Amino acid sequence: MPIVDYSRGCAIDPPLWAELNRRLAFERPELARYVAPFPPQELMQNVSGLTVDRDFAAHGAHFWEVFSLLLRRPLASFSPILDFGCGCGRLARLFKGHPGEVHGCDIDARHVEWVRRNLDFVRALDTRPNEAVAYPDRTFELLIAISVFTHLDEPTQDLLLSEMARIVKPGGTLLLTTHGERAMQRAIDEPGIYNMLDIDSAGFEKAKRLFDAGDLAFIQQRGHLTSAKFRYGITFTPHAYVRDHWGRYFDVETIGSGAIHSFQDVVVLTRRT
Repeated sequence: MPIVDYSRGCAIDPPLWAELNRRLAFERPELARYVAPFPPQELMQNVSGLTVDRDFAAHGAHFWEVFSLLLRRPLASFSPILDFGCGCGRLARLFKGHPGEVHGCDIDARHVEWVRRNLDFVRALDTRPNEAVAYPDRTFELLIAISVFTHLDEPTQDLLLSEMARIVKPGGTLLLTTHGERAMQRAIDEPGIYNMLDIDSAGFEKAKRLFDAGDLAFIQQRGHLTSAKFRYGITFTPHAYVRDHWGRYFDVETIGSGAIHSFQDVVVLTRRT
């Protein structure tokens, strides 16, 4: 069996890098130094509902594998990269060893501060709800946003799509996750999924009607991010809406239905040249 140089970090073969982060770093103590540190339990739970390092690592490894399969090139070959809504590093941790530039931004200052202090390979930035992001035009070759558009109403989505079209390079790639057909069906069929979404029955029935009509379905919640300036909730986005509405900003290359944990879709977009 060939020897793997784990010191290369995310530049090694994607399945091996995912396996190191998911399992080997926990089962072989001598390999733990090759993976990034973990955030405190409070921050981890805030972004993912998880409280155990190994579970948090497994999520990041899953994202890495899914995105590696959807892209035509290795993640480590893109630069600069932006993890938009990076939280406390669920995906960003996996960019350890990246040979290029990796950036992350989030509206929660606690997350950004932890990333700045602990993931020195990520350039982290505070952002503000419903405001332009402080990046120059045509900066990023790859932009990833996990569990961002799953919580936004249409005006907020449009603002971010416009900003993303500005800051991504022509020909650049975007990976954005949504609640699509798979998520809606699981919410209908599985009480555990429905309860996890934490929306009332009237709101969910309205969302189903909008979704079935091909429209964006947003149900506002009173979550920790809801404020007078920012509407936070659960959003279901039909594929037809993505192709029609998001297609005004980008070329829609493919939609990986249920690609994330057989739940969230991954929409692959290209910035027009």
